[in-house]
Amino acid sequence: MKNKLLLLFLSFFAAFASAQERQMFSGKVLLDNVGLNDVYIINASAQAETKTNTSGSFTIVAQPGDKLVVYSPRITKREFVLNEDSFKKQPFIITVNAQAYELNEVVMDKDRSIDAESLGIVPEGQKQYTPAERRVFTATSGLLDPIINAISGRTKRLKKEVEVERKQMLLEDVKYVIKEDEIINDLKIPAEYVEGFLFYAIENPKFKEAFQDKNYKLARFVMNGLAPEYLKLIAE
Repeated sequence: MKNKLLLLFLSFFAAFASAQERQMFSGKVLLDNVGLNDVYIINASAQAETKTNTSGSFTIVAQPGDKLVVYSPRITKREFVLNEDSFKKQPFIITVNAQAYELNEVVMDKDRSIDAESLGIVPEGQKQYTPAERRVFTATSGLLDPIINAISGRTKRLKKEVEVERKQMLLEDVKYVIKEDEIINDLKIPAEYVEGFLFYAIENPKFKEAFQDKNYKLARFVMNGLAPEYLKLIAE
């Protein structure tokens, strides 16, 4: 009887000592460099689990030698063992691949664009949010969060992030339509100032409206008028 109690005590002590060695391990799950939410992170060695948040981040108890399982129906499952290096730089980045599904037949409708709606990923008619817009929506929904965020200034900062993100997306669209050589050769903008000139152009309401309406001829006309103004600014 004493031997059994001793073995039970030693077993309990070993498990307790092992648990004490574990620490909070933070990581982030990325799919195409974007944080992925609601992904299960399972520590099979410690029999603990958690889920990633909206930015793809998570924390879980772990130690070198523990086996982690990363699982979601949307991705290909990953399993790996943590080592000493895994704890040196946190958050520990885990890249995953989207789950591939085999289709028996695909029928393409040439009159319908391929997007998240047409693929059935989101309901038809639902607003599509950019990452910055999702952060604003989260900060301004709920009961107490909007009040706290308004007082702390977080909502105002997030709205500025949305504005910056939209300008960045517009800038990328402009670069796709109006090439750098065109700006250098036709408008005589020095190569080192092309990026600054594009920022200057998208701040102009007439250029922005014409470009967003896909009236590229008018957008180029407005840009021609902005070029001398910008050259004068950089000269000064």
